[in-house]
Amino acid sequence: MGSPYRQIKRELIDRQDVKRLSGPDGRHWFAAIALEWIIIAAAIFACIELKQWWLWVIAFFVIGTRQHALGVLAHEGAHHLVARSLFWNDLISNYLAAYPLTFTVEGFRSTHLKHHWYLETPDDPSKVTIDHHPNEWTFPMSGSKVIGMVIKDLTALSQKSSASLIKYLWDIPGGRTKHIVRLLTLHGLFIGVGIVLGHPFVYVLLWLLPLFTVAVACYRIRSIAEHSAIGPQEGRYARTSVDSLIATRTTLSNPVLQFIFAPYNISYHVEHHLYSGVSVFRLPEVHKLLERNPTYASTAHVTRGYLQFFKELTGRSPEAKA
Repeated sequence: MGSPYRQIKRELIDRQDVKRLSGPDGRHWFAAIALEWIIIAAAIFACIELKQWWLWVIAFFVIGTRQHALGVLAHEGAHHLVARSLFWNDLISNYLAAYPLTFTVEGFRSTHLKHHWYLETPDDPSKVTIDHHPNEWTFPMSGSKVIGMVIKDLTALSQKSSASLIKYLWDIPGGRTKHIVRLLTLHGLFIGVGIVLGHPFVYVLLWLLPLFTVAVACYRIRSIAEHSAIGPQEGRYARTSVDSLIATRTTLSNPVLQFIFAPYNISYHVEHHLYSGVSVFRLPEVHKLLERNPTYASTAHVTRGYLQFFKELTGRSPEAKA
């Protein structure tokens, strides 16, 4: 893929370390995907068997956060980090992660790799968020507005915003037909199982509803954390060079919040953009290596905790006003 923009490359860690850490990590990926589906199945089982209304409320939120986690695992597939064979990489990550979320790894890849290659330039496909919904993606903004946006996500009032992003996930090299057939078949199977077991509404209430509310809210929080409110905002999507070190944020927090909002180390986002061939499961090791480098230590935007992140979004932090 060619680029009209200058790519800023830095030797921040030893090449041998990069080589050692790069490539698929199928063992950890399969363990993670199994964990997510076990949590989802357990939440649904608890609702059906125990018949307590409050369990459905808890399951609604739990399943939504795990759907978001499945999206992170599908992201691994988009970077060809699930299996060495591209055929198996895409087939596995589609059926176990992307198809249940109504998109495809191939479509995600075609857009997402452009995001890496054209990061924060006028050709970055993520610019669609600013183009279509500038009031939702321009920071800093008031704390009440940030909270209001998340509430809109949780109450399904932001579907117009979500729809403008979803269509970009269906720009699939080779066509959509086979993927539409596979996806509809899989979701039809989900519905059929619910009907056979006597619970026809489970698919809607405990899959579709969390997917288009809670999962969307989690995605918004994570995607804002990755690139928004970093330095002067007038420079967003106007850069003439691609520099992952200065256009990306790494957010460090406690394991519980990470599990909810940025599972599987995806919040080590500076590290991910610098070394996109490294699996998310190895990003903490990359971070430790980078911390030894003076350039990274003085330049990288590392936010410690979601309270600090909120301050940056609302302009109450020196970093947000720089």
